[in-house]
Amino acid sequence: MPESLKAALFDMDGVIVDNNDFHRKAWQLFLKRHGMELSDSDYNRRISGRVNSELMRMMFGQQLSEEEVIALGEEKEKMFRDLYEHHLRPLNGLRDFLKLLKKAGFKLAVGTSAPVSNMDFIIDGLGIRDMFDALVHQGMIERGKPDPQIYQLCMVKLGVEPHQSLVFEDSLAGIKAGVASGAKVIGVTTTHQSAELKETLFNISDYMDVQLESLFPQ
Repeated sequence: MPESLKAALFDMDGVIVDNNDFHRKAWQLFLKRHGMELSDSDYNRRISGRVNSELMRMMFGQQLSEEEVIALGEEKEKMFRDLYEHHLRPLNGLRDFLKLLKKAGFKLAVGTSAPVSNMDFIIDGLGIRDMFDALVHQGMIERGKPDPQIYQLCMVKLGVEPHQSLVFEDSLAGIKAGVASGAKVIGVTTTHQSAELKETLFNISDYMDVQLESLFPQ
């Protein structure tokens, strides 16, 4: 393990949990309710990894008020939580990997484009809040991924520099954000095929992947 690494920053959807199929279905049901259609490929290309404040205006128009954006976002997220509630489970190997990192002295953070309601739903639902030193969600940033702000804020809260940070990401926007922040990035192939994930150190399917031994031999 490079001695310079001191922190691991985790996206949530598709990285802590493999739930993007449920988000995609919720988006499709939500937009259909409002008279719009969304293909699987458009979800992966245009929506995955981005924040609702940008997405709602992209879908419904820039004239939306902040109150309308919040209401539409929570309408969609409640649909997601209702769909995913009975399927909530961590990505394979996550709990042991987090314990390994904590034992090695790493500082851990979540940097998610999700609203705080979804973050609480997943992090508390899995019972892993005490594993993290910082939790950063959509409501704490002004610019969503691929802007690096969310990971920069994680680093500030952890007191680490970009070269000391390792980001775990599944979305194209998220990987761009991690790279732009100056961190090294490991891709997680829950949303995209490995060949689609560029500029990563390597890509893993879950936290049992043997490639992680190159960074964490213990």
